[in-house]
Amino acid sequence: MSPINYAIFPFYRYFDFNGRSSRSEFWWFTLLCFLVGLLFFIISINTMPSFEEMMDPFYDDSWGLMDYVSALWSLAIFIPSLSVSVRRLHDLNRTGWWLMAFIGGYFISTVLIIGGVVAIAASLAFAIAGNVNIAPSSFGSSYVMIALGIGGLLGVFVWSIVWYAMPSVDQDNRFGPPAP
Repeated sequence: MSPINYAIFPFYRYFDFNGRSSRSEFWWFTLLCFLVGLLFFIISINTMPSFEEMMDPFYDDSWGLMDYVSALWSLAIFIPSLSVSVRRLHDLNRTGWWLMAFIGGYFISTVLIIGGVVAIAASLAFAIAGNVNIAPSSFGSSYVMIALGIGGLLGVFVWSIVWYAMPSVDQDNRFGPPAP
């Protein structure tokens, strides 16, 4: 198959969470999604109003056409992204539930980062209000939360990239024959 065929093949297998997907199918689809998202981002930045226009009291900040198209693209690729990720894990002879471990790791790491930032903001608010006894003691744990969150994000990201980049299992496995 050609790279274009690999990139669009997950759209043909939209709700198919069974079977296996090759590295080529997964990575070409990922590249397609990234490039289209980058194109939407560039167009959105270039069509963005100037600062002076946004400061106008009568400025209408509703969504533009590009925002709707980008949101529709995100919705259109959500299910195929999940299904091709699950099938890629199947190709490695791993259950698709590992995808939940990746998503859970991202979620927990994000909560840690947000919690650390909120704790720092609260400490600063107490310090500004004059209650200095609270502020210094909570800064250290806040920075630890942020560091753990960033480390968790990076760790889960590297873990998922390594797994998705691994070579396929060549023989039949519990999820079916090798992907074409």
